[in-house]
Amino acid sequence: MHTLLNFFARRGKRLKLVAHFNLINSIIKSSLLLTALFALHIFLMMHYEGLSVGDASWLTFTTATTVGYGDISAATTEGRLATILLLYLGGIFILARVVGDYFDYRMEVRDKKTKGLWSWKMNNHIVILNTPSFSGERYLQRLIQQFRCSTHYEDTTIYLLSRQFPNGLPDFITELDNVVHYHGNASNPEDLAAVCIDKASEIIVLTKDENDESSDGRTFDILHRLNDLNIDARVLAECVEDSNRKRLKTAGANILIRPIRAYPEMIVRAFVAPDSERIIENMFNSEDDEYRRFDIELKELSWSDIVTRLITHNVGIAVAYIDSKTSEMVYNPAADTVPDGKALITISKDNNYFTNDDVKKLCFIEGSLGDHNDK
Repeated sequence: MHTLLNFFARRGKRLKLVAHFNLINSIIKSSLLLTALFALHIFLMMHYEGLSVGDASWLTFTTATTVGYGDISAATTEGRLATILLLYLGGIFILARVVGDYFDYRMEVRDKKTKGLWSWKMNNHIVILNTPSFSGERYLQRLIQQFRCSTHYEDTTIYLLSRQFPNGLPDFITELDNVVHYHGNASNPEDLAAVCIDKASEIIVLTKDENDESSDGRTFDILHRLNDLNIDARVLAECVEDSNRKRLKTAGANILIRPIRAYPEMIVRAFVAPDSERIIENMFNSEDDEYRRFDIELKELSWSDIVTRLITHNVGIAVAYIDSKTSEMVYNPAADTVPDGKALITISKDNNYFTNDDVKKLCFIEGSLGDHNDK
């Protein structure tokens, strides 16, 4: 059934392509015929009416466009007959047909661009393959917004290849500027070529279902397609099952991340600062590193002193504190900041057994408690 649907989809695209080229051919043929009629009429006006090239051309164009200023007109019988046959009966009709075909072409092109049936010629752009099945439109919106917030990609064109938008992208995506899409299948080499995949600077392979392990199989197929096309771009792929990471890496993915839909900025960070995505991923599990909160009073010490004391006693790395007055979290303050805080946020090892009292005595009161990691 899937193969049959693909057959009819490809056949439909071919029929639309034939109609598109027929319209172009009609415009070209009509324009050539119109040019020949105009040239012949200009020649006859010069021959029968004794007009210069400029006057003969002026008479021809004002007559064909039905403007008819009347400052110059055919006076001889032969000249009038030539005007009736070449312009009144032929030229005006053909000109109207050319104009009509041109507007039809413009409408067709606009419709194709809207529905993702137009192949844009691009270079050094970002290609996003697939759309998440659940709330995919909003996820793409947030992802593109994160790219726009980065100085590296604020003006980079983003090309979406997906079957998700048959009637066009939502307004809240197109208003982000420099975003276009192609309605197609990321596993189809023809559709990949349509989005200029070989000229892209970054490629993102999104998984449709972040809870379905079989999604990694489809990602694997796409990566092999990209590998066959000798892609030079950096390829980021989402991996549902950690056991498939090595397999997808071998298939050609330069960057692998878990599909965490609430944080699309992970993808942007992975491109801007390679390998930082691994640090971000560790924040979402309880393995190895984890965030810890210590409810202790912070006064008089500078932030650099606090960070140094925590590291010296293997407590962890301070990343933020909770302001005593506003209860707001202050991230990564300047080194010379003297916090007035009521709590401290750190990244610590999962075998860190320090309590609030331990950290207070160890780092903020003279003396030492020894190595608490041996508890």
